[in-house]
Amino acid sequence: MRTMNDSHMQKLAYYFAEHEPGEPLPRGWRRLDGAEINYRFANETYAVYSIDEDEQILVMHLDDDGTGRLEADDDRERCEWNSMVDQLTIECDDTDMEWHVFTNGPDLIALDLDEDEYAILRKRPGR
Repeated sequence: MRTMNDSHMQKLAYYFAEHEPGEPLPRGWRRLDGAEINYRFANETYAVYSIDEDEQILVMHLDDDGTGRLEADDDRERCEWNSMVDQLTIECDDTDMEWHVFTNGPDLIALDLDEDEYAILRKRPGR
């Protein structure tokens, strides 16, 4: 797994590793609603980086028809996804995730609602 080598990502990781879920976010950050989640994620590919482990944990591609795939450790899973009021939900064969997604504009951070852990989302080109 490739680690986060960008200094900007390292700064985000450091801040959110120290930030407790539920505490106010820094100035300029806000939680995305369902429409914004659809807009940012449909037909896009994102790498998801663990803040605690400083590594890429998976790559996800979400299609605009509510399907998608996750790739992690040479394992590929087909998935279904949707966005509710302010939450991204992804259901796969072996993996289910529920996230709140936060942005300051260009950056995206996800809070895993099951684990109470943050991850950095970075857009990637291609499928």
